[in-house]
Amino acid sequence: MPSPRSLLILIFATLALTACARNPVVQLYDGPKKPDTQVLTVRVPTQMEVVTINGQEVKGANTFFNTSHKDLKLTPGTYEIVAYYKELWDLNSESHEVMKSDPVIFPVSGKAGQSYAMNYKQPENAREARELANNFSGWVENTATGEKTPTQPSGLVLKRSILAPLTGTEVESSTSEAVAPKPAAVIAPQEAASAPAPAPAPSSSPAPAAPAGSYVDTLKAQWNQATPEERREFLQWISK
Repeated sequence: MPSPRSLLILIFATLALTACARNPVVQLYDGPKKPDTQVLTVRVPTQMEVVTINGQEVKGANTFFNTSHKDLKLTPGTYEIVAYYKELWDLNSESHEVMKSDPVIFPVSGKAGQSYAMNYKQPENAREARELANNFSGWVENTATGEKTPTQPSGLVLKRSILAPLTGTEVESSTSEAVAPKPAAVIAPQEAASAPAPAPAPSSSPAPAAPAGSYVDTLKAQWNQATPEERREFLQWISK
């Protein structure tokens, strides 16, 4: 019988072979595909992982296994994209470190045909990347005008352990990949940091369970980002 380590290596090798087939364009509205002149485009660099958009988890928005970026196609309007920085840095020929920040809010308010890019000051070495991860900030840039809107604190703390997806803290996925813009009354990005969060509406039925595959996808992605020590700890845990 193959060892747990062999099975994991086989899984990740298969993923690596199929990664290039993933589409970098993600449609986040219902219905048929629309031309770019009718939608809002937000580019997410490969170093940013999207947690939620307007409070909704959207699995397809993540840049896991993509080599450059994701282009999110949205209904024109206002959005709060919560995302965190993550990047693998080689420390020497035998070791590396995965830098991860706590999530921040990228505020986007755009019209049909407009394009925005999430960005930040690129670190030049592992030390700068570590400092960036410890105190991350960035901006959203209108690619046509160059106007920049700074990120805002999210108040969230990232669980960095490779075992985090197995502890029951995973955010449930929506049954729809469509994301609605915020109502016009709460558009202003400048007011988002000080405005109190609206109370959740009461629900008579439980939220839909996340698809089982979402946990597997997250675990695979976390393995690729884990440090050697975290991988050894995980392999020891599953072999018990």
